[in-house]
Amino acid sequence: MRSTRSSWQAKLDRVQEWKVVDGGKRIPGTMLIPTPRQIESAVREIPAGAVSSPKLIRQTLAKRFGADTTCPLCTGIFLRISAEAAEEMRQAGSSEITPYWRVVDQKGRHNAKFPGGTEAQAAMLENEIGQQLSSR
Repeated sequence: MRSTRSSWQAKLDRVQEWKVVDGGKRIPGTMLIPTPRQIESAVREIPAGAVSSPKLIRQTLAKRFGADTTCPLCTGIFLRISAEAAEEMRQAGSSEITPYWRVVDQKGRHNAKFPGGTEAQAAMLENEIGQQLSSR
């Protein structure tokens, strides 16, 4: 039986439009419903050796697109898609991938759902910082 599972890259590339909607009863104001590419783009803006969090990414995108907040559920899902797509690209030989390892939670903890889990994310971040220090 043939698998119909999409690649992570296909999920990242899926044509989708962003929109700003009314937050409803639970979320005051307006909320950006982002696309996977918007999340990926925000992650690519994190400088080497620095980290960010989903909350900061959400705040940045909300401001950029004129909303009060960005959907936290979409942000989490699309961060995972970006990370998995980046690993697919790395395994295919690409060196220009989205630096998902720069995204940690509010307390600075690594993401167990990223490729390779928390240990792999920590190693990638340590490697990046080590490379920066050795090139000085």
